[in-house]
Amino acid sequence: MLHTLLAIIAVIILLVICWWLSYCQRLRARSRRLTMTESSSNRRFYKRVNRDPEEQYIEGVGYVIGDLSCSYNARSPYIRCAVNPDGLCQDCRHYHKKEE
Repeated sequence: MLHTLLAIIAVIILLVICWWLSYCQRLRARSRRLTMTESSSNRRFYKRVNRDPEEQYIEGVGYVIGDLSCSYNARSPYIRCAVNPDGLCQDCRHYHKKEE
């Protein structure tokens, strides 16, 4: 009878320990998830700083660089135009005014 009672108590103690470890793990996971969610949701409130003076925002396209009045403008945040991708638009010999 005593052996049976000790076995039942040991099983109950093991179950409590397993439940406690599982509970602590869930709390840590919830805390990590909350921290990651807070940091990612706060990123959208930071104002984007224009690094390039020629960088402009176009609705539906996003940020583009270069002179938008030129017909060779690539409308891309990475290259300015098809003819002169790395050069500045000011005083470009390939400038061709876009016809509306």
